[in-house]
Amino acid sequence: MINLQLTVREAMYLASNWAYNNDAELYHKIVNSVEIALGVNQNRTVTITGGMTLDNRIYCIKAIRNHTGWGLKEAKDWSDNLVGGWKYDTFVPATPGTKNSITLKTPEAAENLLRDLVDKGCEGFLS
Repeated sequence: MINLQLTVREAMYLASNWAYNNDAELYHKIVNSVEIALGVNQNRTVTITGGMTLDNRIYCIKAIRNHTGWGLKEAKDWSDNLVGGWKYDTFVPATPGTKNSITLKTPEAAENLLRDLVDKGCEGFLS
């Protein structure tokens, strides 16, 4: 992680001119960081980078449903992106290095979800 000291004007100029045209993900990270710093946006994103396996997937799906309010299909589809899924009668594993993110409305919900997923063996971070 890199800590930069920018004025709001500088950050928004950077986000709107350079990042949006070259890297939309960076643009959204900059805007989200500025909103959080100003207290305008309380959303937090949980990104899972690994550790979800077939063994802990059911527990992770339950944690995701508990903290997001998603239904079973949404939580299962989200976890399939990290673990893999069944196609016809063959299990197709996820591409190595795949990560997946969820944005929650409060910092507490995001922290609780990340804690529960890490307790189940996943690796990830908050942003």
